[in-house]
Amino acid sequence: MSSKVSENYPAAAELVPLHGDTTEKFATQLIGYVRNLRQYAYLLQQLIIVDITNAYKRSFIGLSWLVITPIASVLIWVLLNGAGIMEPGKTDIPYPAYVLLSTSIWSFFQGAYQVTSNVISNSGRFMVTAKFPHEVLVVEQVIVHAINFVIPFFINIVVLLAYGISFNWSALLFPLTLLPLLLLGTGLGLLVALLRVVAIDFSKLADQGVTFLMFLTPIIYAPKIQLNWLASIVKYNPLTYLIGFSRNLLTQGTLYEPYYYFVFSLASLVFFFICLRIFMKYEGNLLERLINV
Repeated sequence: MSSKVSENYPAAAELVPLHGDTTEKFATQLIGYVRNLRQYAYLLQQLIIVDITNAYKRSFIGLSWLVITPIASVLIWVLLNGAGIMEPGKTDIPYPAYVLLSTSIWSFFQGAYQVTSNVISNSGRFMVTAKFPHEVLVVEQVIVHAINFVIPFFINIVVLLAYGISFNWSALLFPLTLLPLLLLGTGLGLLVALLRVVAIDFSKLADQGVTFLMFLTPIIYAPKIQLNWLASIVKYNPLTYLIGFSRNLLTQGTLYEPYYYFVFSLASLVFFFICLRIFMKYEGNLLERLINV
């Protein structure tokens, strides 16, 4: 009986694991991933189109939600400030413009975290059943997030111009200054994506932690605050410098704490590659667990 069964299945040596060779050097894997992205460029393009279309095709006002959501959140903070409930401190630009721009930059970081942290839980079965490089799906999620950021960001430009804020040539560097935030959010998201498969409670704690982190970052208040304990947290918060640098460069053409910005930018790059390496190593093994879910 056992001999007949063995005839119907390949030998163990012939079995191909669901995941790739995790014993390869990290640099070799990176080169392979870049090659896969080029080879599957058409699939990447189609996934982007489908993702954006499906997100808003059932909505009556469609892409307008990308504009309505940030404006609505800003109005809440402006009303709280006007009612005297919250004192944000002295900002270098009018408070409504400050909050709108700051929350937009924050959403760029938080959105990168959200889309990558859910890549396995939302698309795990697709990743298991369809044979394609999974890095294509991760990159697709990041690109869609960037597109969703660019569209409402034009509202920021209109609001800043309405408040009499002028731009100089240095504002052209603004998109480049967001790269450390993208790396930090994506790296953290890749780690949490693994946790969503094996320890969902920890992933939920991470979600709440990222949300709470906004209130420990100068987003709805100025970097210089009176509360000593909060001022200490803000001082040692990397996002204070990563967001403040981009905000000041765009609105004033000045560099906010450039030393700390470049230090934390380098740290974000290192953190991203560490998280990417961990994701590469364990993603395939965790996907195999989804087969029995």
